[in-house]
Formats: sequence, C-alpha cells, structure tokens
Amino acid sequence: MRVSGPPIDRTAVAWIADLPARFAADTPDKPAIVFDGRETSFRALEDGSRRLAARWQAEGFEPGTVIAYFGRNSDLFYQALFACARGGYVLASLNWRYAVAELAYVLADARPALLIHDPDFADLVAEALDGQASRPALLPTTAEVGPSLAAALHGPADGLVEASRRYDDPLLRIYTSGTTGRPKGVLFKHGAVSAFQSAYDASPQWDDWRRDDTGLSAMPNFHMAGIGFMMMGLAVGATMIHTADPSPASLIALCNRHAVTRIFMVPTVIRMVLDDIRRTGAPAPRLAGLYYGASPVGSTLLNEGIAAFGCGFTQFYGMTEACSTHALGPAEHDPARPHLMRSVGRPLAGVACEIRRPDGAVCPPGEHGEIWIRSDMLMAGYANRPEDTAEAIVDGWFRTGDGGYVDADGYLYLTDRLKDMIITGGENVYPIEVEDVIIDHPSVAAVAVVGVPDPVWGERVTAVVEPAGGGAGPDLDQLRDFARHRLAGYKCPRAVVVVEALPRTASGKIQRATVRDMLRSRA
Repeated sequence: MRVSGPPIDRTAVAWIADLPARFAADTPDKPAIVFDGRETSFRALEDGSRRLAARWQAEGFEPGTVIAYFGRNSDLFYQALFACARGGYVLASLNWRYAVAELAYVLADARPALLIHDPDFADLVAEALDGQASRPALLPTTAEVGPSLAAALHGPADGLVEASRRYDDPLLRIYTSGTTGRPKGVLFKHGAVSAFQSAYDASPQWDDWRRDDTGLSAMPNFHMAGIGFMMMGLAVGATMIHTADPSPASLIALCNRHAVTRIFMVPTVIRMVLDDIRRTGAPAPRLAGLYYGASPVGSTLLNEGIAAFGCGFTQFYGMTEACSTHALGPAEHDPARPHLMRSVGRPLAGVACEIRRPDGAVCPPGEHGEIWIRSDMLMAGYANRPEDTAEAIVDGWFRTGDGGYVDADGYLYLTDRLKDMIITGGENVYPIEVEDVIIDHPSVAAVAVVGVPDPVWGERVTAVVEPAGGGAGPDLDQLRDFARHRLAGYKCPRAVVVVEALPRTASGKIQRATVRDMLRSRA
C-alpha cells in the first residue's frame, strides 16, 4: 500500500534565497530573529546576507564552494545560511560538540574553503586541522578586534551577483550523528530546502503559522530539526526567538518574556519543563502550538501538556536524509482515539510512503516491513559516498532502515529500527511498542527497551528507565503489573535498570546502541 500526501507545485516554491528580501520589503523593521537580547530585523537579515555573499564573491569563492559553520546556536548562523543561498555556496553545519578527532574527520570530508567558528573553539579547530592537507581560511563568529562574521555583516554589498535559482543546486550539508559508524555528509538541494514551507502549507494536518506568531527554537542548528523549525516561522514572516540555552528555566523565561506562541521540544524536555513549572511555581506559557519529535509523547504527558500550555500538539517523524516526512496534527492528538497517539501520522505534502518486504514487494495495510520514502525534501545523496548513496536511494526511494506498518487509513506506525527488534522465545518484540506503554508510568521520565542475551529465551526484554522527578523509578514487579494490561506477557520487561540519564543524540533521540553497550559493560 502506498500512502501519499498532496503534491507540491515546484513552480510555485518560494526560494529560500529570496526570503529575507520578501519580508524586508513588507515589514523591514520587524524582528526576524531575537537572540540573546539582540534583534535582527528582516531588513538587517537581508542586508547582512547580501554583504556576506558579496564578500565571499570578492574573495573568489565560486558557486558550489563549501563554507563550514562550527558554533553554537546563534542568529549569525542564519546570516551565513542566507548568504550561502544567495551566492550559490554550500553551508556545512557542524556539530559543535565534536571532539578533536571527530572534527578532524568531518573537516577532511567536507573540505571547506572557509571555516566559521566560535572564538572559544579556536584551539580545538587548530588541533583538528593539524596535519590536514587542505586547510580552510578561518573566520571567528565574533571578535573584539579584527575580522569576524559579525563584523562582515556591515561590509560593502556592492557587486553582488545573485546565484541562479535552480532546484538541483546544492545548498546544505548536514552530518549524521554517526550512531551507525562515521558521520555521513547529507547533501540537500536548494529545491529541497525551499520546499519545506510548501510541504507544510499543503498538508491538511498542519496548523498554519501566522505572521503575528512568535516561535522559540532551542534545537541545534547542526540538525535539520533545528533549521527546519526556524524556517517555519521565518518563511511566513513571523519572529523567531533563538537560544543556545535549552534548559527548562531558560525556555520558560523566554516564552513568558516574548509571549511565544509556538515552540519545538522533544518529549524529555516537555517533561522537564512541566517538572520545573511545578517545582518553581513559574507561570506556564500559554501557547498556540507545541511541536515535538524524536520519540512518542505518551498519553499521560500529552494530557499534562495540553492542560498546562493550553494548545494542540503536533508530532513530526523524519530523519536527516529525508527531513520531516509525516506529521500527526493537533486534531489527531485525541485522547478519545488513543490508537492514533501510537502513530506518527500521515505523509506531508510532497511525500510518498511504502512499507516493503525484504524482497522489495509492497506490504498491504497492517503488515510490518521497512519504511521507504519518496519526497521532494529528500537528500541528493551522501557526500563522497556513491556506494552508500546507491544503497540508500533506490529508483528515487529512500530506504529508511526503520520498521513500521501503515493502517487502512494511511497512518504510519513505527516498529523500530529493524536491527533493534528483539527476538525472545521465538517471538518478535518491537522496542517502541513496549516503550509506548512504559512511558505512561508516572515514575518514568524516559525509557529505552533493548534485548539482552539470555541463555533460555535468546534475548531478555530489558527496560532501561530514567526516573521522573528525581525519584527512584519503578521496580520490575511494578512495571510488569503496569504493562501486562496492555502488552502480551512475552513483551513485558523481564529486567529493569534505572539510570540517572539515558544517552541521547543532540536532536534528543535515545541511543539504543549505547544503552546496549552500557548493559554489556555491567554484565
């Protein structure tokens, strides 16, 4: 069964390079981005990106040149992004949490002509570049004296030659988290990035943003989730509050100070924010929309969040290589229809989804298989990895590696990464199915379910729990009693391990491979 969202009219896509100019003409003095108390108006975003692009052209950068950004969240990142879009350059956004060896590997792979970096990363950058054959020019984001990205925003804009607006020209390189090996550089075309807003606008489950909205993003800019959420607001002329501090106290304060109407938080952060509100008595932000991804929200947390924030929730499903592919809209977050809460929604506009068997045959509704995606927002491929690209993209379809099934109404349900499936006593257990139940236990803030080798059962279903509110967490008997009413006996955990914090990627996804390694080291 193939399930598709409405089509996107490519001829009507608004180019990302033109976005600052469009709103600079209509609302020049309106804040586009507010970061750390600093306001960047749409006119300043337009002028700054023009000056950066003109500077890089004057320095001889040809279209297609890679410019790398290695820094924490900042409004300056978006000046660089729009400058790259205007000049035809490729912005490689790098994870600022990299250690020296990781940064050295990614820089050798990206081969940037220019590396923009936060000044306090200068020593790390120098060490990572030591001995490399290709050394980029270096530009700090800020500096008290001398050249910097911030200073270049006030340089001349004369002589800028705007790059062509071609759908297939490269624009972004985002590196995967490397949980399955070395990070891979995922290439995105101008058309794919520019199609974001068209995809949301044409999707029936989407609640449209308005120009008078104020959004808040603390998601890192080295992930598509962070860039994508910022672009949702900027693309309609809304004001986006941007922060490098994702702590609950910071998010609550920013929401209340700026009358934020829309925010993205992973479920763990939602829980932490609600706990902080209860602990401090701070007023809960009243929102128009809360958006989340990376893991299910759980019915208990959903009900608490709706009561506290007074708004509808929207879930995204996606991955680096395909951006967002599915959404479960506010009307579908319905406690009266709990089965929908276990899904990740229906395809967005421009997205088609199939569930396939190992032989490539398409599964009928309800049958489990691998999720394949075709999308207007799909990556162009992996940089410098033609074999990996050919394996991942087959006849225009991306093999996600995620397991799932589609119901008769077109809703997608995840059954986990195929390699994460647990086989216990000859029965298949999908960790996410067990996690969806356990996450509703009042003593559980987050959970990862993994298979641990067992001499009798083959694998033992093991729940690794992060306790809620700093408590002790549930013991095995409590958790099994809670789960057995919603799960078959063989799916219920046979062991529980309580940890202070589960390992996560920067986008908030729990790293099951790291959890498994942790349990092996304890054995």
